[in-house]
Amino acid sequence: IEYAIQGEGIPVLILHGAGGGFDFGLWSGRVFFKNSQKIISVSRFGYLGSPIPDDASIQKQAAEYHDLLNHLNITKVVVVGTSAGGASAIRFANDYPENCSGLILISAVTMAEPQGSEEPVHIKIIHQVQQSDYAYWLLTRLGQSAILGMMGVPEDVYNQFSPEQKLLAQEMLDVMHPMTLRYKGTINDADMLLREEIPAENITCPVLIMHARDDALVNYTHALNAHEKIPHSRLVLFDTGGHAMLSQIGPVRENVTRFLDSSL
Repeated sequence: IEYAIQGEGIPVLILHGAGGGFDFGLWSGRVFFKNSQKIISVSRFGYLGSPIPDDASIQKQAAEYHDLLNHLNITKVVVVGTSAGGASAIRFANDYPENCSGLILISAVTMAEPQGSEEPVHIKIIHQVQQSDYAYWLLTRLGQSAILGMMGVPEDVYNQFSPEQKLLAQEMLDVMHPMTLRYKGTINDADMLLREEIPAENITCPVLIMHARDDALVNYTHALNAHEKIPHSRLVLFDTGGHAMLSQIGPVRENVTRFLDSSL
């Protein structure tokens, strides 16, 4: 498993979403934690330098996180699952409760889509773009709002971005380049979700769930599902913010800081 460590403080294991990698996790650590903690960022199955094993599963992915922490002599971490990283974050907190001091889910996938459901057109377009680094690069340079729209950030949210938020959005798009090195992981994520449930009955640590109601990529019902499965969790829903929630970055940071201060 490919990983990177940055900073000092509370150990935080960041699990990136689709199109990510350890580099995206480091970026998320800077954005959400302002480099104030010890960020452990991995590339999940199929992303960058982490291969997809023949028996790939969400359970096995969580087990690899556990093996990595043992290798690093770290006994407890706060686990952060963003977008498609949410499934294995929940699985880790469930399977290794003694190693999980907290769980934070941000715009997180928490369940499979219904069997037989039609893949949305914008997802099909994203998958096509992911297979061409030039097409992805061109879109990020000439059509930032368009590609962010396909990634779950509504146009009206983008139009209200401050200059700082537009800069963060461009950084987010840039860190996912080259995109072709992340495509296999994106497809594998969907395949694994179809093959297994995501148990949560063993989760005992404090849990913070944040999601925007207008997330066009991962519907906020994923947050409701996680909150229902983890009754002691704290649910924070924003009316706007889209998938990346960059327009809510201030409140998101405040909630993360408050969660760490009160729970650990």
